[in-house]
Parts: sequence; structure tokens; C-alpha cells
Amino acid sequence: MTRISNKRDHLEQFKEMLSGLLTPGPGAKRISISAAPLYASVLVVFGMTLFIGIFWMVNEYQAYQESIESIRKNYKDRYERRVKEEHAKVIDFIEYKRKQTDLRMEDEMRDKVQAAYTIASHVYSLYKDEKSVEELRSMVAEVLRPIRWNNGNGYYFAGSVNESRIDLFADDPWFEGKSGREIQQTVGRDVVGDISAMVRDKGAGVYSYKLVKPEFSETYFSKVAFIKYFEPFDWFIGAGVYTMAAEKSLQQDILSRVRSMDFAENGEVFGFRQDGTIICSQDERLIGRSVEDFIDAKGVHYGAMLLHAAKNAAGEYVRFSEESQEGDAHLNLIYVNPYQDWGWVFGATMSMEEMEDAIAFETKSYRDIAFKNVSAFIILFIVAVSMLLLTSYVYSLKIKYGIDLFTNFLRQAAVSKKKIRNTDLAFAEFEDLRILANRMVDDRIQKELLLRRDELRLDTLLRLGMMENHSLQEKYDFVLRRIVQITRSEEGYLAMVNSTHTHITLCSLAVAEERDIKLREQDMSISRSTFKAGLAGAAVMYGGEVICNDYATCNKEDDIFPYLREINRHMDIPVHSDGKIVMIAGVCNNSTKYDNSDVRQVKMLLEGMWLHVLKTCSEEEMARLERQIIAVSEEERSNIGRDLHDDLGSHLTGIELLSKVLQQKLEQDDPEKAEQMGSIRGLIRDAIEKTRRLAQGLYPAHVIEHGLEAAVEELVNEVENLFRVQCTYSFEGGREWVDNAVATHVYYIIREAVFNAARHGRPDNIGIFMRTWSDNFTVRIVDDGSGFDVSSTRKGLGCHTMQYRAKAIGAELNIKSDLQGGTIISISGEVHS
Repeated sequence: MTRISNKRDHLEQFKEMLSGLLTPGPGAKRISISAAPLYASVLVVFGMTLFIGIFWMVNEYQAYQESIESIRKNYKDRYERRVKEEHAKVIDFIEYKRKQTDLRMEDEMRDKVQAAYTIASHVYSLYKDEKSVEELRSMVAEVLRPIRWNNGNGYYFAGSVNESRIDLFADDPWFEGKSGREIQQTVGRDVVGDISAMVRDKGAGVYSYKLVKPEFSETYFSKVAFIKYFEPFDWFIGAGVYTMAAEKSLQQDILSRVRSMDFAENGEVFGFRQDGTIICSQDERLIGRSVEDFIDAKGVHYGAMLLHAAKNAAGEYVRFSEESQEGDAHLNLIYVNPYQDWGWVFGATMSMEEMEDAIAFETKSYRDIAFKNVSAFIILFIVAVSMLLLTSYVYSLKIKYGIDLFTNFLRQAAVSKKKIRNTDLAFAEFEDLRILANRMVDDRIQKELLLRRDELRLDTLLRLGMMENHSLQEKYDFVLRRIVQITRSEEGYLAMVNSTHTHITLCSLAVAEERDIKLREQDMSISRSTFKAGLAGAAVMYGGEVICNDYATCNKEDDIFPYLREINRHMDIPVHSDGKIVMIAGVCNNSTKYDNSDVRQVKMLLEGMWLHVLKTCSEEEMARLERQIIAVSEEERSNIGRDLHDDLGSHLTGIELLSKVLQQKLEQDDPEKAEQMGSIRGLIRDAIEKTRRLAQGLYPAHVIEHGLEAAVEELVNEVENLFRVQCTYSFEGGREWVDNAVATHVYYIIREAVFNAARHGRPDNIGIFMRTWSDNFTVRIVDDGSGFDVSSTRKGLGCHTMQYRAKAIGAELNIKSDLQGGTIISISGEVHS
């Protein structure tokens, strides 16, 4: 029902929306559809103008940015290349000067060694016959010892090749007479061995090494020497020079030359040590200061960036701003690269003012061009807007005329469901709208029909659920009538199918004329073979829905059972349960063609009815089984009660009489044993009483013989004696309980309720209240015990037994209980005569 209501709401909302569009309410300010093209044109023009303008400005701005970026990149590459080249020139100059110094020193030492070689040869030729080689060595050594050059940094040394020993070391006599091993221990390097190996292989050569003097053990002195082998003495004669002094002199010369280097308009080269101390600059005031103090015109500490760049062996670029004499800030570029050999860092810097001037010129040119373009764009925009607005106004008049024509037809169709006829409309879209409007009317009619069918189906199922007191035949007839009504058919049938699908039995017919039912009454009481059941049998053998909208062209059956009259179209729908067909329904002669929606409606209705039938049959079977179980239980209770009363009770009574006689005899002979026999008689009497009560509980002979009221009175006395509880009862009404079965069930329900209350509730009071009328009765058992939670407490066998007994006599049993307020059990039902 909710779904149907929603569909109706949607249709009503659509109708109201359509009506609102056609007839605006008073005071509603809406845009006319005829004026909409004009407004839309204005919006489109302004929108396109805004879009094109933004796009053009963005495009121009991007072109400007690309141009500026290209200028920056070109100048940046040129500046970087230039400062790097100037830096490379400085490094090349240093390397050249160092190389020239090394060559000059090497030539000088070569000359010195050659002079010493000449002296040794002359001494040897003069005294070789008179003196030994050792004496000649000493003579030559003394001649060479005092000779110095290069400001005292150059000196001679000589030694034995085979003996690996220093015979002359003019700069430090400590080495004289020391073997190569002893010198290696001091210097850390086998200098004598290296020199001996070189002269053996080459005869002469340059040898560079670092010398450690004993008096300066932690200081290394860089030296370079030229050595030549003198074969008569087995000597190597060398001339050595300390390079540190030469390097210092070279460095001073290089720094002096670098300070004078400049390039471009304001380019310069400066140098500083790794710790930041400036050692070279055109501004002599900066020499000795630290580059860490450098701050540009924008307050950026670019000196720290220079120190960081000095750690990069591959070189790095640094940019900073410098204020000119006119007060403008210009960007400068520095290329920094360390000279690792001396621990120096050189930087080549130059101004990027030319690049900034080019950017400023490009910006001014861009502004001029942009102003001209904007002026032209505004003029063209005004012309285009004027033409477009004029055209839009003309077409707006045509649209208004067409809408007026269409609105009149649409208003009539919305009220009277009349379709729009084809009219002379100005635009093709109006023709499409006319077709859609007509289709909307058709759809609305169809949707209303579907809603009505859904309402009928749901109403049928609801009414079927409320037909508890109706027979199955009445339910079958009611459902079949509704099926015929839903499918808009003339006739219909409902038939049951056996489990093997071999026979079909009609259970309901809906015919156009009542006299046709008389002709089918015999068929409705007799099963038919599936092969002889006409259309119904054909659907069962087919196993699915059968729809035939043109019976004349279908495979026409000779037998149109269960119909009597001629049919034009028919539909047969089986119902499956557990994979088998259990029921089949059919209708015929609809005014229109049957379709899948008809199948869906009928099938859902039949399946709902079948579930209702299964539920009803299950409930009836359950009630029958419950009555049978209670009847068997009552019979067994009665048998056991009679056996206890007639057999065991009589037997115990006889024993009690015999024990009485025996007690009387013992009273004379042995009084003490007579007293014991009296105790045994008491126990036997108790057993007799318990047997009587047990038999009375099992077999309600007192209910049948004396009536329900007397049985309840006896039950009250029994409960008071057993449980020490106050029990009262009350009877109202003059109706007699003539039905022993009902009275017996009511008695046992009261007995079960009272005993449950006394055992489990521990009440102080229990009340039994009965009232009878001419055709019904009520019973209430009330106690003031502890009670229990009816919703969560699991019910025992006693509660189920009471429910079964109440159901067996057609009564209703209700249990109300509260944890603090006790329990109330009520029974209400009809009195049967």
C-alpha cells in the first residue's frame, strides 16, 4: 500500500508542477519562456565574453611569462657560462704558473746536479790513483756541502746506492751516515730505496717527497729533487729544494695578478680560504675579513651561501642583490669553486643588470600590445552583442506565439485527459513535446490502472488473512473473483493438481452467466485426467505460464475445459511448491491482450493464497494433534487414577484393617508392640490418604460426580493443608457446568495454576474466582507471590499443558506476572450445553 501511495504522490506532484508551469500563481515572479532566449543570449554572450576574456588574458599572461622565462633562461645561461669561464681562466692561470715554477726549479736543479757531477768527475780524475773511493767521496762531499741557491732553500745530498746509505745531506747533517732503514723509521718512507731504484733504472730523474726532520717530528717539509747516478763512486748525487717557500712566493704573485683581473662591465674575481677569510679582492678593505659578513640589499646573508657552495667540489652558483648608485637593486651572479690543492676558494661575479633591463623592456611592450588588443576586443564585442540581441528578440516573438498555442492544448489535456492534436507549430521541438505530452497521458492512464490492480491484489491478500472463520471453498471463490477482476476477464477457474500431475480437480469457477455453474457442478466434484483437462491440463503438461492472445491462430484444443463458451484469448498460470505444480488458475476473454504484468499479478496472488492455505491446514492439523494428545493423556491419567483408587487403595485399606485387628490382639499380650503397630497403622492411613489424593488428581471422578465447584472446594482444602497458604474461592452466576469435558479441563488448569503458585511464588494468599453467564465463563487465579518475568522466563511443562487444555476447549488463557506484584492467570471461553 505504501508503494501505491508513493506512486500516487509522484503523479500528483508532477501534475501540480505541470499546472504551476502553465498557470503561475498570483505574485509569482517567473521568467517567461518566450523571453528566455533573449535572456539566455545575453547570458551566453556575457558568459562567452567572460570566458574568452579570461582565456585570452590567461593565454597572454602565459605567453608573457614564457617570454620572460625565456629571457631569464638565455641570460642566465650566458651569465653562468661567462662567470664559469672567468673562473676557469683563474684556475688555468694558477696551474700554468705552478707548472712554469716547477719547470724552472727542475731546470735549476738539473744544472746544479750537473755542476756537482762535473766536480765529482774532476776530483775522481785527479785523485783516483792516489786515494780510495771513500776518501774521494769525502772530498766531493765537503766541496758540495756549503753550496746554496734559491735564497738558501737549495742544497746538495748524495749517498751510496749499493750500501743504501746517505753520505751527504747539506741541509741537515743528522741524516749523514744513516742507512735507508734508519731513515725510513724516521721519515715513514724508504726514500733511499726509492732513489736507488730510480737511478738504477733510469740513471737520473725528479723525485718529490715529504721529509720529517728529527727536531720537527710533527711537521712535514715538501721537497723536490733531481738525482743523477755517478758510477765511479756508486753514488746518487741530488740537488733538492723546499717547495713551501717557492709556493708562498708563487701564491703571492698569483693573488697579486688575480686582484687585477676584471671582465665585462663590472665583473671581478675574488678569493677566500675555506674558513671564509678573504685573501683576494679588488676592494683591499675586504682583505682579511670573512665572507660570512656579506649581506645583500634585501638583507639576505649570502656569505653563508658562499661558504656552503665552497664545500661543493663541482662548483655552485650564488645570487645576491646589490644596490647601485641610483638606489636601485640589481641582481648579481657568483660562480664559486674551491681550489683544493691550496685550500682556497675563488669566485667570479658579475652584474645581471642587462637581463633586468631586457625584462623591463619586454614588460612595457607587452602592456602596449595588450591595451591595443583589449580596445579592439571591446569594439567587436559591442557589435556582436547588438546583432545577437536583435536576432534573439525576433525569435523570442516566434517562440511566444508557438507556446501560447501549445499551452492552450496542454491545459485542456491536463484537465480532460484529451490528447493534443497536430497543429501548425513554428518549431520542430514543439512537435516532439506534443508527442511526449500525449504519451504522458497514456502513461498516466496505464499507471493508474496498474495502481488499481496492485491495490486489488493487496486488498485481496489482506482480506484473505482476515477470513479465519470462512471455509476453504469460500476463500477459493473470493480469490478467483478478484483474479477475474484484476485481469479484466470474463471468466476464470481455479483447480488443484495432485502430486503426480496426473489428475486435476476444479475447486472454483467464475463465469459470465450463473447458469453455466450448474453445468459444471458435476465436473467440480470429480477429478479429471490431465490429458482430458483441456486448457488447464495443457498448462500442467507444459509446466509454465501459457498466454494466448489469438486463440484462432494458436494450437486450438478440441476441449476448452473448463470453459463452456467460445474464447478469444486465455491465460493459464500454475503455482509451484517444492518443485511441483499444486494449483493452477486461468482466465479468458480480456478486452485487451494479456501480458507479463497480468502473469505477475495473478502469480503473486496465487502464491499468497497457497501459503495461506498451507498455514490454515497446518494449524488445523496441529489443533487436531493437540486434542488427540490431550485425549490420550486424559485416558491414561484416568486409567492410572482408577488403578490407584480401586486396586492399590483397596489393598492398603485391607492391610490397615488387618493391622487394626493385630493391634487389638497385641494390646492384651504386649502393649509396647501394640503401640508400634499403631504407628504402622498411622503410616498405612497416610499412604491411603496420599493414594486417594493422587488418584483424585489423576482421575477427576469428584468433578464428574459432584461438579466443578465441589472439586475446587476440595482443592482449596488440599492446598491449605499441604503448603500452609491462605486459599479462597468465589463462584458467581447461575450457569451449570453440564459439559464434563470442559469442567475437567478447567479443573486441571486451576489445579496446575494453584500448585505452581504455591510451589514457586511462595505467596501468602491465593484466590480462585469463577463467573458464568448463559453462554460463556471466566476463571481467574490470583496470588501475591514473587511472580516472574513472562517475556524472559522459560515456560515449563505446566504452562504448556494449561495452554493445550485451554485450546482444546476453545478457551483463551492469559498469564500476567510482575516480579513484585504476583501472578494473574485468566481463562475465558464459551459454555457448551
